[in-house]
Amino acid sequence: MSKQITVLLLLLLARCIPVVAQNEMSTILARISKEVFDETSDAQVTKGILAYKANMNNDGSWPDIRYDDRSATLWLPTAHLDRIRLFAAGYCNPRSIYAGDETLFRAISNGLQYWCRIRPKSNNWWHNDINTPQHLGQILAMLQFGKKQLPPALQDSVLKVMESARPPSAFTGANKLDIAIHYICRAAVLQDAQLMQTAVDEAFQPISFTTKEGLQNDYSYLQHKEQLQISSYGLVFLIGSYRVAAWLAGTHYAIPREKHTLLDHYFFNSFARTLRGGGIDYNVEGRGISRPNALDKTKIVDNNDVAGLFSHILAVSPEQATALAAIKARLLQQEPPSYQVTPGHTYFWRGDYTLHLRPGYSFNVRTVSRRTIRTESGNGENMLGTVLPDGSVNLVRRGNEYLNIMPAWEWDKIPGVTARDYDTAVVMKTDWGVYGSTDFTGGVTDSLYGVTAYTLNYDSVTAKKSWFFFDNEVVCLGAEIHSNAPEPITTTINQAWANGPVIINENGRSRTLDPSRTVVHPRWVWHDSIAYFFPEPSAITISNKEQSGDWSRINYSRKGTVNGKVFKLWFDHNSKPQDASYSYIVVPGIGANNTGSYNPAAVRILSNTADLQAVAQQQLGILQAVFYKPGSVTLNDITVTVAQPCIVQVRNMPSGKAVLHVADPTQQLQAIPLSFTSSKIKKDFSVPLPKGPYAGQSVSLLVE
Repeated sequence: MSKQITVLLLLLLARCIPVVAQNEMSTILARISKEVFDETSDAQVTKGILAYKANMNNDGSWPDIRYDDRSATLWLPTAHLDRIRLFAAGYCNPRSIYAGDETLFRAISNGLQYWCRIRPKSNNWWHNDINTPQHLGQILAMLQFGKKQLPPALQDSVLKVMESARPPSAFTGANKLDIAIHYICRAAVLQDAQLMQTAVDEAFQPISFTTKEGLQNDYSYLQHKEQLQISSYGLVFLIGSYRVAAWLAGTHYAIPREKHTLLDHYFFNSFARTLRGGGIDYNVEGRGISRPNALDKTKIVDNNDVAGLFSHILAVSPEQATALAAIKARLLQQEPPSYQVTPGHTYFWRGDYTLHLRPGYSFNVRTVSRRTIRTESGNGENMLGTVLPDGSVNLVRRGNEYLNIMPAWEWDKIPGVTARDYDTAVVMKTDWGVYGSTDFTGGVTDSLYGVTAYTLNYDSVTAKKSWFFFDNEVVCLGAEIHSNAPEPITTTINQAWANGPVIINENGRSRTLDPSRTVVHPRWVWHDSIAYFFPEPSAITISNKEQSGDWSRINYSRKGTVNGKVFKLWFDHNSKPQDASYSYIVVPGIGANNTGSYNPAAVRILSNTADLQAVAQQQLGILQAVFYKPGSVTLNDITVTVAQPCIVQVRNMPSGKAVLHVADPTQQLQAIPLSFTSSKIKKDFSVPLPKGPYAGQSVSLLVE
C-alpha cells in the first residue's frame, strides 16, 4: 500500500512540475516586461510612436537610419531596435493608450521582419552578441502579453537571431552575465526549463571569487584581464546580477544565499564606497572616464524607485533598505556627502587600489604592478590616459571635483602622478592595456588606517612613492626619482576644478594668489577646503587659470568643448633628476582661516629614502614604514627590524600591547622575519604570509 501511494504521489508531482515551471516562466516574462514598462513613461511612448510610426517605410525600416553602419561605438542601427522596443511597450502595456493597437502591431511585425532579413552587424562584438539579442529578448518578452502574438515563423526568426550570439560559456565576468540575460529571455519565451537552468547557472556563475576576470578575493572587480574595473564592467556586473536576481526571486531559480551575500558585499563595501556625493572615483571607471558624465552616478538611482538598480537591490535584499536609502540620499544630494559615512581604509591587493574614507573626504590611490593591467584605451576611448595608473589620486570632499574635467586636463599631470612633462599630450600606443613593470606594489591596512607603496618604472621615469593614511591627514612621500628623459619630471599634487580662492603661506605670511601661474616656496597652500603642507622647503608651481579641451581629444567618437578654471599644483624635479624627492601633507576639510590650527608636527617623517619611507602620527600612536630593503626603523624607544622588504604598521605604541600589521607587496614571500623591541618588550617573529589569491593581504599580530 505504501509503495502504491508513493508512486501515485510521484505521478501527481510529475504532472504538477510542468505547470509550476510554466507559471514561473510567465512570472519571469512578466517581470522582464514590467521593467521595460516602468522605465518607459506614457509620454515617451506617445512621443516616440507619433515620431516614428508615421515615417516608417513599408518594408519596416526607417529612412534616417544607416543600416550598413558598422561603428564600434554609437552603432546607428541600434536606433531601429530602440524604436521597436518602444512600440512593443506601447502595444503590450495594459495601461497604455496604444494597448492592442492593430496598426502598431503591424509596425512591430514589419520592423522585426526587416531586422531578421538584413541582420545588421557591428565591428564591435558587444553589439552583436549582447546589445542586439538583449533588445530582441525584451521585445519578445513583452509581446507574450500583447493582444496578438507574433506569427510563429517570425518569432522563430527572432529567436534564431538571438541564438546566433555566442554562448555565455565562451565569456567571463560581466560579459558572461550580459549574454546569460538574453538567454533567460529566450528560455522563458520558449518555456524551456533546461535552457533556463543553463542560463541561470551562467548568469550567477560570475558571483563567485575568481583569479581570472571578475570578482576577486579582495572584493575588487577585474575585467579585460587583471584590470581594475570596480565601476565600468563592475557596475554592469552589479546591474545585471541584481536584475536577474529580481526577475527570479521566489522561483526555484532564485539566487543562492551564498552568492547573494557576495553580491551585497561587493555593492555595499566596494562599489558604494567609491562614491562621494553624486560622483565616483575616476580611478574605477577604466577607459570610461573619456565619456561625458561618466563620473555622475546620480543616474543609477531609479526614477520613483522602479525599473533600476536600487529597486532590484531592494527586491532581493530588503534587509539592506536603510543602508541603501543613505547611499541614495548622498547620491541625490538630499544629504551631505558625509551622511552616514563610516571611517574605513581598504587595500585591494588583487586590484592594486587603495580606498581611504572619512566622513569629511575620500582619498583613493590607483597603482599597477606586474600582476595587473594599466588603464586601457580601446574603441577610440581614453586615448591620452598613459599615466593614469601610476599613483593617481582621487581627492574629493563634494564629489564633483573632477566631473567632466578630463578633456581640459593636462594629461601628464594626473593628480598624484610622477611623470614626464611633455609639450603635447602623448597618445596611447597600445589598445586594451599592458601589464605594469614592477613587483613592489602593495599596501598594509587594519581596516581603519594604512600605507600604500608603489615602485614606479614607466616611460623612462623611476621612483619610490608612498602614501600614509590617518584621520585628518594623508602624508605623501617620493624618493629616488630618476630619469634620463629630456623632458622635465613633475609630481602633480592635484589638478581639479577651481573652486574659490587659492591662498599661499610663505615665510609666515598668507596671501591670495593673484597671477594665474606662479612658482612659490610655501609653508602651505590652501584651496577648496583642502590644505597642502610642505615639511621641507620646496619649489611648488601653482596654476589657477582657464583650461579647455574637446572630448574628441580623448574619445574619438565624442565631441564638445569643455572649459573652466582649473587648480593645478605640482613639484618640478627639472630635467634628468638622479635622486629627487618630495614630501607633502594633505589636510582635507579645513578652512582657510584655520590652517594655523593644524599642527604638522603631529606627523613625523622618519625617513624618505630609496631604502625606507616611514612616518609616525604621534597623536594616534601609529608608526608606518615601507621597507624596500631589510632594515630597521626607530621611534622613541620602539624599534622594528625586518629581514625582508615589506610594509609594516604599528598601533597602540604607548600601551603595553602593540598591534602590528604586515604585508608583502611583492606577493612572493612565504614569511617575514620581524623583531619588535621597546623598553618593555623584545620579541622575534616569523610572520607567515597568505598564499594564492590572498597573497598580499595584511597579517596582524599582537605584541604584549
